[in-house]
This record gives sequence, C-alpha cells and structure tokens, in this order.
Amino acid sequence: MNHAEVVAKRALEAVLEGARLKYRSAQSHGEYDFDLHYADGTIAAVEVTAAINESYMRTLARIRNGGRIIPKYCKKSWVIIPATDEIREIRRSADQYLAKLEEEGIDSFPPVRTRSTRQICRDLRIFFGAAVFSDGEPTIEIWPPIGAGAVGPRLAVKTGETEAWKEDNRKKLGAAKTVERHLVVYIPAGSLPWSALMSFSPPSTVPNAPEEITDIWLLGQGENQNEFVAWYASSNQTWHTRERFASQKP
Repeated sequence: MNHAEVVAKRALEAVLEGARLKYRSAQSHGEYDFDLHYADGTIAAVEVTAAINESYMRTLARIRNGGRIIPKYCKKSWVIIPATDEIREIRRSADQYLAKLEEEGIDSFPPVRTRSTRQICRDLRIFFGAAVFSDGEPTIEIWPPIGAGAVGPRLAVKTGETEAWKEDNRKKLGAAKTVERHLVVYIPAGSLPWSALMSFSPPSTVPNAPEEITDIWLLGQGENQNEFVAWYASSNQTWHTRERFASQKP
C-alpha cells in the first residue's frame, strides 16, 4: 500500500465503528483498492487517490533540496514567499535585493511600496518577505508559494469533486458490483485545499459526483501524524465533517 492508502485504511476504520478495510492486492486490471467490510456483513468498494498538485510538489522539492540561503550581503535573517514555482533566480539574487531593503530600513513587504520593494516583487516574483529574529548567523529561508485565490471550504470540496470526475477513478468504481462505491481523496499537508480542510466546516451541499461514485471522503492529516480530519458526503447526504480524531498506529 502507498501512503495515501495506509492513511485511508487507518482513518476509515477509526471513523466507521466495527468496519474493516481489506486491501485488494490483485489490481493488475485496474481494480479498486479496498473491500470495506461493515460490521453488519455488507461490503462496499473503496478507491483511494491523492490530490497532488505536481507543480507545487516540484517547488517544495526544490526549496527543500536547496536549503536556506546563506547571505553575503544581508545582516538580518529573512523569510520570503515566492509568487511562482520557479525559484532559481530567487536563489541567485534575493540576497542583494534584500540587503538594499535593509539599507532603506525596510523590514517587510508589502504593504510598503518603494522603488526597491517594487523591484524585488517584479524582478524575482516574490509575494512576501519579512526580516525575522535569529540567534545565529543570518539566513534567507524560502517558504512554499501560497498560490492564488481565497482559501475556503469550497476549495477542498472542489478538489474532491475534480478527483471524482477523473476517468480512472470512475472506471474502477464503476466496475464494482457493490451498492456503495466510495472514493477517498487524500489531501497532502501544506496545500491550499489542505488548509481549507483543516480550517473550515464543509458546505451543506450534495457533492457534484458521477453516478459511478456514491460516497466521497476528503481526508487530511494534522501535524501529529496520528490525527486526521475527514469530510464525508454521498449522493443523498450533504457534506459534513467528522470531528478531529486520532488513530493509533497499527
């Protein structure tokens, strides 16, 4: 099982009293992932998918692999948030741009608007920057881009619905002979949909899902890897949230 499947098994077994998910190891012909065995003996089909923004994940990898920037010119430590997934020019030039801001007595941007703040935002496509206290030598830390648009409950729901309409998920669950056909959408930590899942209550609407899928779960892990948040909806039930819950490691 991959990470999303392991998390889904642990989370659903914690939420659904008496239920067990049995992994289907034979999937050479595109079968769904789990048989969900309810306490009353009925069985449902479960497919697990991860809602991954490939561009965002590549950016995270570049940031992590490169580490913090050790400046030659800056006398303070800074954190900066790019507005782009391309960070090579930021690594090359941020030190000089930020040092100029220090000379002008600027510790954060925006909303301060000077020629220098406009230049760093325009030339390096940096969305935000701030000087921070540091005990040791100065460093410049790049935080992940926050993306565009407002974060709200519809963002998480839209992520789940997008996965539901993908052809491979529809095909796998459409071939199941069970009455219930569940899609579990694992949302990785750090993404905007994950922030929405963790911070808001879901809207009281029925999901926009194809007929092949009867039930949808949105699932995210908290900072504690044994803590989860799950939103659930079905073809005849509006979105609702399960309380934050903990699941012991198997």
